[in-house]
Amino acid sequence: RRAEAEIRRQKGFTEQLINSSTDGILAFDRECRYTLWSEGMARISGVKAEEVIGRPALDVFPFFKDTGEDKHYIAALEGRMVIADGGRYSAREPAAHVVLEAQYSPLVGDSGQIVGGLAIVRDVTERKRVEEELARSNAELEKFSYSVSHDLRAPLRAIDGFARALHEDYGSVLNGDGQRMIGVIRDNAQRMGQLIDALLNFSRAGRQQLVTTSVDLTALAQSVVDELRRTAGGVAVEVTVQPLPPTTGDATLLRQVLVNLIGNAFKFSRNRSHPRVDIAARREGDAVIYYVKDNGAGFDMRYKDKLFGVFQRLHHVEEFEGTGVGLALAQRIIDRHGGRIWAEGKPNEGATFYFTLPSAPPSA
Repeated sequence: RRAEAEIRRQKGFTEQLINSSTDGILAFDRECRYTLWSEGMARISGVKAEEVIGRPALDVFPFFKDTGEDKHYIAALEGRMVIADGGRYSAREPAAHVVLEAQYSPLVGDSGQIVGGLAIVRDVTERKRVEEELARSNAELEKFSYSVSHDLRAPLRAIDGFARALHEDYGSVLNGDGQRMIGVIRDNAQRMGQLIDALLNFSRAGRQQLVTTSVDLTALAQSVVDELRRTAGGVAVEVTVQPLPPTTGDATLLRQVLVNLIGNAFKFSRNRSHPRVDIAARREGDAVIYYVKDNGAGFDMRYKDKLFGVFQRLHHVEEFEGTGVGLALAQRIIDRHGGRIWAEGKPNEGATFYFTLPSAPPSA
């Protein structure tokens, strides 16, 4: 009696566990007759357990033959585990479809023989709808970005071109103010072109597919430093690149992060008598924290939340050139890699920008 009571208790506990799951759980025998249909499955499909128990799957859902769902049942009975991603079917008619994600596996009896199959089914209708909507939005945004880029560049080229022609053809008859005004026109046209490029890069960084590989960040950082030194305009910046742990990610996008962070360090420290930039990393538990440190203009920590906003600047453009998009772009790229980015600084004492990235798997 005690053993029977324990069996009943265990059975009740198992039923409660199955029915408390938000996912649907079903089981079937070797003839594909349903032997289990959880409350979650009833909620997902709209079919009650008493309508399916003991009935073959194709009797309940005859359109399985057309959707190919019956093949997953057969695979489970043959001892294979199958994950069916995004299969579509509904309780009554295939037209009113629900999008399901299901994992089918064999059900093994006490003797070790396959006696049926088991499936865990999840309703991913809303997730798929959001993914499809996002894909459409991204496609529309890509078209819009191209259109904006093309439509804005044409008048900018005209403005810059005519201003240059005006300077070349009539510069000799213009006084100092006239020459200065032409210079202002050209500078602003070129700056607008840079803003367009920056915005397009920012937009694409959130949409383009990541090409993930193992990335040597030490070599990547050194190449960025070498490039910046060639364009530093004679400013001698002392740079130290410490060995950086490798990571996994999109090398092109991660290079853009380093270009922005190291480029800012060069820019904001160039007015120092001895500008210095340190690029290094440290481990904290399981995390690797990379950082770029300079002894430049720094910033007030009260405004740290503005740093990574688009067009948010803590210094006047007349003092330090730039589009105001670089740090926002860096944050978007790091976010897409599953990391985070933040900064610390003090006015006139420099700034340090930190970011985390996933570790590269050990080499074989």
